[in-house]
Amino acid sequence: MAKTERRADHGDERLYALRHSTAHVMAGAVLELIPEAKFGFGPPIADGFYYDFDLPRPLQPEDLEKIEAKMREVATRDRPFEQRDMSVPEALEFFSARGQTYKVDQIRKLAKEGADRDSDDRVEGGKVSIYRHDGFVDLCRGPHLASTGEIKAFKLLSIAGAYWRGNERNPQLTRIYGTVWPSQSELDAYLQKLREIERRDHRTLGRDLELFRIDDELGSGLVLWLPNLSIVREELETWWRKVHKERGYTLVYTPHIASEKIYQRSGHLEKYGENMYGPLLLDDGGAKTPGSSFWIKPMNCPGHVKVFQSRVRSYRELPMRIGELGTVYRYERGGTLHGMLRVRGFTQDDSHIFCSWADAQDEIGKVFDLAMEFLRVFGYSDPKIYLSTRPEKRLGSDELWDRAEKALADALAVRGVPYAIDEGGGVFYAPKIDIKVLDAIGREWQGPTIQIDLNLPERFDVTFVNAKGERERAVMIHRVLFGSLERFVGGLIEHYAGSFPLWLAWEQVAMIPVRESALPYARGVAERLRAGGFRVHLDDHVADMRGRIKEAQERRASYMLIVGDKEAAAGTVSVRRRGSREEERGVTVDAFVERLAQERDSKALPPDFAAHRASVADSLS
Repeated sequence: MAKTERRADHGDERLYALRHSTAHVMAGAVLELIPEAKFGFGPPIADGFYYDFDLPRPLQPEDLEKIEAKMREVATRDRPFEQRDMSVPEALEFFSARGQTYKVDQIRKLAKEGADRDSDDRVEGGKVSIYRHDGFVDLCRGPHLASTGEIKAFKLLSIAGAYWRGNERNPQLTRIYGTVWPSQSELDAYLQKLREIERRDHRTLGRDLELFRIDDELGSGLVLWLPNLSIVREELETWWRKVHKERGYTLVYTPHIASEKIYQRSGHLEKYGENMYGPLLLDDGGAKTPGSSFWIKPMNCPGHVKVFQSRVRSYRELPMRIGELGTVYRYERGGTLHGMLRVRGFTQDDSHIFCSWADAQDEIGKVFDLAMEFLRVFGYSDPKIYLSTRPEKRLGSDELWDRAEKALADALAVRGVPYAIDEGGGVFYAPKIDIKVLDAIGREWQGPTIQIDLNLPERFDVTFVNAKGERERAVMIHRVLFGSLERFVGGLIEHYAGSFPLWLAWEQVAMIPVRESALPYARGVAERLRAGGFRVHLDDHVADMRGRIKEAQERRASYMLIVGDKEAAAGTVSVRRRGSREEERGVTVDAFVERLAQERDSKALPPDFAAHRASVADSLS
């Protein structure tokens, strides 16, 4: 069985065993229906399970129904799950005789290495563990239920592709996803949640609302921001810059490519080279000379170090806070790309704070406060704070790691913030504060992160002149709020189900004149609103009013203003909010403009947004 990281949403031991056992029952059912099937790994995962198969033909959706039916037969038989150990030679002979080449590959790997770091499988005393139920046998260490009869409420969900061992140079297998719960009511609640997730899918909304496009001719993993979503981005960037200038950040721009010398010095070529695009060779008279190779930047950090080092810095200039909305490019496998959420080119709101150790805790605290304020603006709830500590493989001395972890922990302690320790969860060059939040339907998203970089200040000899006139190593705090703008906005589309708050909405007001005689008045109101900085769509094609209201709702206009001769005579408008059937009549234009300005400037969440509240579905995991 492939290893899957145990997280809280995998459930307790009982739920984990239920998912694990159901995965085995599914694999047995596939093998019974398609005897030529060869099976790979099949772990429990968050909210369910999957199994990978090498099959003689592609699966169709109707195949899932047949597999489910066979699984129910096996569950009804109430067969026990039985564990036993096999010697390595016996196991090789057993699985070879059955043509299970992927299991043979795994056993040989275990025999050579003793254990597989990507799975729970291992060799102990020259033996491997197997589990059997109803004639199906798999290499596995458990845990499992006592018998198949304990499996009641399950559903197969989808078919996907996956490479053996996750390596695109290996054969591509067919992956079947499923979910299972202790009771039918819990399964029903989970399936309802899946339907809501599907309704909010940013790829579907992105197409229907004309927000973004991934064009194959332009390149996979590269996002075209269409006009509607470009407005959202412009508003976000304008607000981001304003907030950072108010907090003493210096905003900079750094190049999109850089010499390989800087990435050799930073360690990116050594540690991250497989995720970088390059090298680009400059025409240097036909001969390659040192420094003539360039790479497309995967991160903004080295550029910010060079900004800091553009001259000698005094302690009086610290802390120096550098920020950039910098576009970077990273290689992602084609199979991992997912709309705006996983891309190859994205803009990251990197900021680096250069300070002394004496100021580090205070600066970390200020970043944390800003991150909390930032999340509240967008209606994200229930932040979970993690302090991710040193991994086994890391750069830097234990003394530096002690100091960095203490600064992060103290910044949280001063604020009385409850947090969990993610032991070993830091990156190789930095401990970090991770903030995770729930969206409107209770899904967890990675939010802002705050790190103390223990790598680049050493590699680049980042120093300042202290009060004694001596060179002192600077502390480098690395943080993001948006992270990737593409991923953040893709998440916002799903969080808001496409219905953005007024300050971000591409169409804030739809002007709908009832008849042609009201058009001049409608144009005047529209101009008044545009003068106030509002985005207005004037529907001057007088036709069926209900149809035009429906179209405005479908465009996700925040407000619809309906005007006729009566409103023109009185200098008023009839107001309908997005998503509402109620119409407020006799509102003066001045009163509406004032209301709109207050909602926009306060960045209020719209009435049709429902923040996440704990529900039955949340208690399932």
